[in-house]
Amino acid sequence: MLNSVQKIICEICEEKNIEFKLVSKDWIFVLQKDNKVRYIVGYKFPLNNQCSGKICDDKFALYEVLKEFKIPIVEHFIVFNNYNREKIAEYCRKYNFNMVIKNNIGTCGNNMFHVTNENDLFEKLDELISKNYSVSLNPYYDIKTEYRIIMLNNNAELVYGKKKPIVIGDGKRTIYELLCDFNPNYFITNDKAKKLTKILDKGEIFEYNWQFNLSKGAMPFLIKDQSKTNMLVERAKQITEILGVAFASVDLVELYDGSILLLEVNSGVMMDNISKNFPNGKQIAKRIYAKVIDKMFE
Repeated sequence: MLNSVQKIICEICEEKNIEFKLVSKDWIFVLQKDNKVRYIVGYKFPLNNQCSGKICDDKFALYEVLKEFKIPIVEHFIVFNNYNREKIAEYCRKYNFNMVIKNNIGTCGNNMFHVTNENDLFEKLDELISKNYSVSLNPYYDIKTEYRIIMLNNNAELVYGKKKPIVIGDGKRTIYELLCDFNPNYFITNDKAKKLTKILDKGEIFEYNWQFNLSKGAMPFLIKDQSKTNMLVERAKQITEILGVAFASVDLVELYDGSILLLEVNSGVMMDNISKNFPNGKQIAKRIYAKVIDKMFE
């Protein structure tokens, strides 16, 4: 069964008279037009060079590269198999073991853990390192808001914020009911959320997830402050120019002290949740992907 982005790409190809076929268990699009063949692999489009794409995909590599250009960025520390426990403990001790552990090359907030003590740190680290070539550590940042800027050829095609799945009790509805009101597309069929049958007191706050990932129940929202939008776009332009990426999403975080840090750059641009949960989301996603496909055949 095709996901929402694949369906959008099929529509675009049909409207532009582009021959297309899905192969490799529907993971790869083969597009043909005017004797040209182009490929889309998952959410990756052939506008970025391979080296730039690999830097974006590697969280520690991205940190190391952009640190050279004085870009404010979330700090990262890389861990490989047969790691030195004391060296890692020494690094994490500076942050009282309040750390985030994640697969160094991963998306959608999967395989990511927030720990607050040494025992949990090494338990989760060993769990991840047994399944992955490398793991990234970073200090836990108290994030106020996360923003995403979708960039195409140094132009911002879409800028939005992300709301964590946090609900406030009204003394009547269960946590599950409140979450369904917050993000029905994600929570109505969520078995984990269905078990949250407690009725929150009026004003009581419940945080379902500490992550801002749309794939974990967060919701996108429009940014009303134009000056904030302009600042975010300028920062994203600076980053994509340094990296040499043509099509990517730039994730910036705002801390409670007002500082803005780069969290990550995604060389694969996912707009599944935007197409479902954003005003005119499908039309926006279709417009952007259509531009990209046009660029592919230039």
